[in-house]
Amino acid sequence: MKRKVYLDTSIISAYFDGRDKKRQEITKKWWAEVMLKNYDVYISELVERELKKTNEEKRRGELLSLIQGIKILEITEDVEELAQAYITNEIIPEDYIDDAMHIAIATINEIELLISWNFAHLVNYETKRKVKGVNILKGYKELEIESPLEIGGGCYV
Repeated sequence: MKRKVYLDTSIISAYFDGRDKKRQEITKKWWAEVMLKNYDVYISELVERELKKTNEEKRRGELLSLIQGIKILEITEDVEELAQAYITNEIIPEDYIDDAMHIAIATINEIELLISWNFAHLVNYETKRKVKGVNILKGYKELEIESPLEIGGGCYV
């Protein structure tokens, strides 16, 4: 059985973002050679909404085309409450509620692994440690938060 993974918007954006060629290369290879073969992949209404805000029409079309066929998770009241707990417990800054929402969506839906390129608020030791604590206290399963580098993409660096 494949592990369930949640992709935040940074992963999908990196696929087309030529500003960081190495990250783009890693993302594309990881997408084709690791992610699609090894994982049951999910995104959320939030990811879809963020992608639809892309100003450039051509890029917006590419981004939305890339997520075709990926399962989309809903934002529920439980998700909003858990996201607020991450803010209240100073895990995620209040101005970055969407980052808290990504974690909460993955947690509520019992996703095993959240994958992101967001090292500022998601893929870092302190966030992982504190999310684990809040999730345990609230009775949720453990959530791993990693970048593609830690789950198969590192072989391309």
